[in-house]
Amino acid sequence: MTMRLLIARVLLLLANAFAATSVQAAEDAGPHVIESPQPRYPAEAFYLGITGTAVLIMDVDRGGAVKEVFVEQSSRNRMLDKAAIDAARTWRFSPALVNGVPVSGRVRVPMSFALEPDAIEDDAIRDRAFTLPPRLQLPESPRFHDADGTVAGYIEDPIPLEAGSVADAIALLKARGSQRSATGLSPDVAIYTLDGENDRTRWLVYEGDHYYAPSLVRKRLTHDGRRAYQVTRMLCESKVPDVCTRLAGTVQRPYRQRAVPLRTVPRDAP
Repeated sequence: MTMRLLIARVLLLLANAFAATSVQAAEDAGPHVIESPQPRYPAEAFYLGITGTAVLIMDVDRGGAVKEVFVEQSSRNRMLDKAAIDAARTWRFSPALVNGVPVSGRVRVPMSFALEPDAIEDDAIRDRAFTLPPRLQLPESPRFHDADGTVAGYIEDPIPLEAGSVADAIALLKARGSQRSATGLSPDVAIYTLDGENDRTRWLVYEGDHYYAPSLVRKRLTHDGRRAYQVTRMLCESKVPDVCTRLAGTVQRPYRQRAVPLRTVPRDAP
């Protein structure tokens, strides 16, 4: 998949909004959203395929500005929660009304981060899959597949890394790879693409003072003859206890990734 940043979907269940003061009269109303800039998908979370929904509580003042934001239910990922909170603080509302008078109010809003299908991107994935040599393909495995067209989110890549250490890999990426810019990415996190004997690979690199440093995660496209999807390989060299275990838990967490069904022949075949 390309490393463009997706805009998170926001489920505006404002029917669940509730005012700080009980609504009795016809002139009473809860806050209503009038400006709702949507959160940007954090680049690191997007790369790792992390999805989730953060349910936020917003305290809205009598002028319609958001004064406080609380996480009522976490997305179970700090990056998604932070992106949701940052976006919520920029929202504007028409204020709650009691007897027609503006008052402070409160709303509950779920913000969902999901990786949406993209028909153009799927065509590019199918075309690339047909160029993969047999050694970069995987045999079909029923344990990966589900009836909804997804496969396991984490499938370990049997192909070794192009370098034996994190330092060597970073040197290789800086010499031959392309670093991808992304808004909001920590200065100690870098994303690269590398075109080489293992096709185009994508890398997430942790270095410097980052908690996971030094470590990296490589993803690449593969297919099993029926569906194309991503496989993953990671390398963690941190000497701090439990750091590598925590990174592995993030990378290998139970989730599903969308698999792209292959055509029987390439798109441009005669």
